[in-house]
Amino acid sequence: MPLPFCIPLGCQRQVDSLDRSQSNLQAIPSDIFRFRKLEDLNLTMNNIKELDRRLFILRHLRVLDVSDNEVSVLPPEIGQLTQLIELNLNRNTITDIPETLKNCKQLTNLNLNGNPFTRLPDSICECTSITILSLNDTTLTSLPSNIGLLVNLRVLEARENHLRTIPLSIVELKQLEELDLGQNEIEDLPAKIGKLASLREFYVDMNSLTSLPDSISECRQLDQLDVSENHIIRLPENLGNMSSLTDLNISINEIVELPASFGNLRRLQMLKADRNSLTQLTPEIGKCQSLTELYLGQNYLADLPDTIGNLKQLTTLNVDCNNLSDIPDTIGNCKSLTVLSLRQNILTELPMTIGKCENLTVLDVASNKLTNLPFTVKVLYKLQALWLSENQTQSILKLSEIRDDRTGIKVVTCYLLPQFDAIEGDVGRAGSALPDRGAFLGGPKVHFHDQQDSTLDEDRGADAHLGNFERHNTPHPKTPKHKKGSIDGHMVPHEADQPRQLSLVSNHRASTTSFGESSNSINRDLSDIRFIDAPASLPNGVRDTTMSPEREDPPQPHHHQSQQQLAASVSSLANLASNNSQHVIKIQRDNSGKLGLSFAGGSNNEPAPNSNGDTGLFVTKVTPGSAADRCGLREGDKLIRANDINMVHASQDDAMSAIKKRETVELVVLRRSPSPVSRTSEAASLNGSAHEINHLGAGSPDNTLFHPSNTPVYAS
Repeated sequence: MPLPFCIPLGCQRQVDSLDRSQSNLQAIPSDIFRFRKLEDLNLTMNNIKELDRRLFILRHLRVLDVSDNEVSVLPPEIGQLTQLIELNLNRNTITDIPETLKNCKQLTNLNLNGNPFTRLPDSICECTSITILSLNDTTLTSLPSNIGLLVNLRVLEARENHLRTIPLSIVELKQLEELDLGQNEIEDLPAKIGKLASLREFYVDMNSLTSLPDSISECRQLDQLDVSENHIIRLPENLGNMSSLTDLNISINEIVELPASFGNLRRLQMLKADRNSLTQLTPEIGKCQSLTELYLGQNYLADLPDTIGNLKQLTTLNVDCNNLSDIPDTIGNCKSLTVLSLRQNILTELPMTIGKCENLTVLDVASNKLTNLPFTVKVLYKLQALWLSENQTQSILKLSEIRDDRTGIKVVTCYLLPQFDAIEGDVGRAGSALPDRGAFLGGPKVHFHDQQDSTLDEDRGADAHLGNFERHNTPHPKTPKHKKGSIDGHMVPHEADQPRQLSLVSNHRASTTSFGESSNSINRDLSDIRFIDAPASLPNGVRDTTMSPEREDPPQPHHHQSQQQLAASVSSLANLASNNSQHVIKIQRDNSGKLGLSFAGGSNNEPAPNSNGDTGLFVTKVTPGSAADRCGLREGDKLIRANDINMVHASQDDAMSAIKKRETVELVVLRRSPSPVSRTSEAASLNGSAHEINHLGAGSPDNTLFHPSNTPVYAS
C-alpha cells in the first residue's frame, strides 16, 4: 500500500501567485507574509483599509492589485518593492502618492484611477519603464512638468480631473499611442502637439478649447479624434492631412465651416458634427467615400451639396433641426442609406429619387412643410418607419395616390399631410436664424421585427442594431475607463436640462458610455407599444403589432386612441394588483464583479417605463445568464429593500449607496404576476423589438443620432 502523499509546510513558501480577491477581507491575512517568494498578489474587491507594513517584505512581488478597497494611505515602504512591474490602486481613497514610488524602476503599468489625490510627484517620471499610466477620476490640477521623461509611455489617461494646462514636455512622448484628457478644464493644447507621431487615439472632449493647434494635422497615425463639447470656432485648414482618421467627433462646438481639405479624409467612416454653427456643408464631403455615418443635426444648414450622392457607403444621415428647404436629387445615389432623418426643417417636398434608396428603413420628415410625398416612396419595400408628425402613433401609415394639382404629377398622401402642425409651429423658428435645438426631446416608437432586445450594458463598446442599421462604436475608449469605473457607478455627463443617468459598473469599459454612454443610443421604451386587434391564440393578451406599408388602418383622432390605450393600461394594471408578491433575492457578484441588472425610476426622476406613474425603482433589464438572472430576478420587479435599506421612496443615489461595494446584494422585490415590464417584453419578443428613436442628445460622449431615454437607468 503506497504511503499517503503530503506537502511539507515549508513548500508553501514556493507559492508565486495568490488570489484573495472578493474575500470580504478587512485586513491583509497574516498567512500571506509567509510566502517570501510571492510574485503575484490579488487583493481586489475587499474592505482593506490599511496596507500592513509586513507586505513590503515580499521583495519578489511583481504584480500587486489592491483595487476596489478602502486604502487611504500608500506607505512610503512601497518603494521597497523594486521588482514591481504592475501596481493597481484603482478605486481607493488614497490622498497622497509618496516620493519613494520612484524606486520601482521596473514599473510598467501604474493604475491610480479613482483616488482623491491632487498631486502626482515629479519623481514618478524617474520610472521610465512605465508604458501605461492611468490617472482618471482623481482631483489632479496638473501633470508633472517633466512627464516627457516617460519615454516608453504608450497610454496616458487623465480623464475627469481639474487640469487647466498640459505640460509642454508631453510632446516628447514619441511612443504615445493613446492620450485621453477628456472632462477637464483645458483651454489650450501645446502648439507642437503634432510631434506625437505615434498617436492613434486622442480624446480631449468636454474641455474649454477654442481652437486646435495647426500642428495636430501632423499626427498622421491618428485614427480617432474627439474634441466634442468645447468652444472651438475653427478647425485647422490642413485637417485633411490626417489620412488615417476614421472617427471624428466635433459635436457641440461653435464651428462655422469645415475646411476645404476635408475631402482628403478618405478613410473617415463616422463624422459627428451636430450642434455647431455650420451654415453650409463643403462639397468636399463627397470625397469622403468611406463615410457610413454622418450627423449634422442642430446646425444652420440651408442646403446639402449635390456631392452628398457620392457617399455610396453612407448608412445613416441625420440633418435634423436645420433650415433645409430642399434635398438634392443625388440623394438617390446613396443606395446603402438605411436611416434618413430630416426632422424639423422647412422642406416643402422630397425628391422623387428617394425611391432609389432601396435599403431605407427609417425616414423621418416630421415637423416640416410637406404637402405630399413622391409616389416613389411606395417602392421603399424595406421601410419600417415613416414619421410625418410628432404626434404620430403608427410607424407606417396607409398612403393614397393622388395627382398634384399644381404639377399634375402622381404623388401620395395621408391624413397627416399637408403638415399643418409643422407650418404653425415652425413660424418662429423659420423666421429667425436659430434652429430650435431643444424642441424635440422625445420621439415616436418603432417596431422592428425579428430582433433581440438591444440595451446599453456596462461595456459601452457593444454595438446597437436597428434593423439593417449598424452603429459603430463611439471613438471613446471603453466607458468604464473614463466614467470613474467604480463598482457602485458614477454619473454620466448630460446637459443640465437632461435627467441624470448613472451606471453600476465594476469593470472599465465602452460606455458610456459612457452607457453611455451616450450618449447616442437606441433605448428600450416599452411603455408606448400600441396594441391592436389580434387572434385570441396569442398568450397573455399579447396582440399582433405587425405593420406593413399596405396595412389598412382608418385614421382616428389621436386623442381617442390615447384614451383607449390609457383605459387598457389602467384596466390591465388593476387586474394585476391582486397578484403582487414579495421575493427575497440574494445575488452574488460574478467573477467580473457584475450583477447583470438594470433599473430605472426612483424619486427625483421620471417614472420607469410601464410603471403606471409609480415613482419607485423597477428592474428594467436582467442580462441572460448573469448573476441576477441565475438568482431569479425578473424584469418588472419593484425594489422594496436593498441590503436592509428601505427603497420604497428611495432615489437612485440611495440605491447606489445601498449596493455599493457589496459582494452579496440582498434585494427584496415586489413582483406583479405578470409584471407590466415583463409582459410587454414578452410582446416585444413575439412581435419584434420595440425601440424608441429619439433625437440628438448633447451630454453623453457617445451621442450621435439618438437621445438617451428620459428615464435614468442603472446597470450593474
